[in-house]
Amino acid sequence: MNVFSIIVTYNGMKNNWIQKCFDSLLSSSVVTEIVAIDNKSTDGSIEFIQKNYPQIKLIVANENLGFAKANNVGIKYALVQEADYVFLLNQDAWVEKDTIEKLLTIFEQNIDAGIVSPIHLNGSKTMLDHGFLDYLERHNTPHFISDLFFNRLKDCYDTKSVNAAAWLISRRCIEKVGGFDTSVFYHYGEDDNYSQRVIYHGFKIYIATTTTICHDRKDRKKERSIKLEKHEEDIQKCIYYTNILENDKKIKRKFLINLITKIAKLDFRPIFTHKKIAKNDLEYYLKIKQSRKKNKQGGLVWLNGDND
Repeated sequence: MNVFSIIVTYNGMKNNWIQKCFDSLLSSSVVTEIVAIDNKSTDGSIEFIQKNYPQIKLIVANENLGFAKANNVGIKYALVQEADYVFLLNQDAWVEKDTIEKLLTIFEQNIDAGIVSPIHLNGSKTMLDHGFLDYLERHNTPHFISDLFFNRLKDCYDTKSVNAAAWLISRRCIEKVGGFDTSVFYHYGEDDNYSQRVIYHGFKIYIATTTTICHDRKDRKKERSIKLEKHEEDIQKCIYYTNILENDKKIKRKFLINLITKIAKLDFRPIFTHKKIAKNDLEYYLKIKQSRKKNKQGGLVWLNGDND
């Protein structure tokens, strides 16, 4: 079993994120090859990794590639090295000793699995991660909350999506679905898009209840809420972009649903203003519309430039 752990790093010295992340992987009961793709950090992250983790494969980008493109670089490297599974882990997250082992068990028990993710806790293990909670609601992960309340929790639950802070993905899934879409998604949204494509291609996404990770992002939530307040006016402006879609009700409906969902979660999405999110989503759905005329298989595959 050949497992590669992929971590995108960017100024990860804060709160000892890099050390906690890498040390946890090195202590895992399942030995993995660790690949770090650094997005041109300026806080000493590169030097810290080079000095303290010489056993880790470090790829230093010439620019900040963003989450999607940097992960694609790592995933491609892992596939060339004959990885059976790729484990994506955020730099501000860390695993338990048995996390990867338990995720592999879910794969063994579910032949339709494409992605398996653990329960995401906060950095102090006192609560569920606030972003992870969004994926447990009944329309996304049916029966989870009820089963938890009635003390009948199963080992795993089929879900429509879960954030990519900790994803174990099979090679079979990657070879069918491809990598993250970098034509639209730079940072945030790429995991939701990828989840949709995984399900489209006949795979399932599971949340494993038998193991956990910690995701330490409490400081970022406050920063994002501040940025949200600065862009309230853009919420009113973004509806402008839907006018272009008036003649295609099906595409327009999908665009609006996606847009409303993103606006509701924008305190977790600081990179784009609401207006830019709307514009990017519009461009994305128009591309999907065009691609479906040419390709009945659907989904998106590797895009040019991911190895830059």
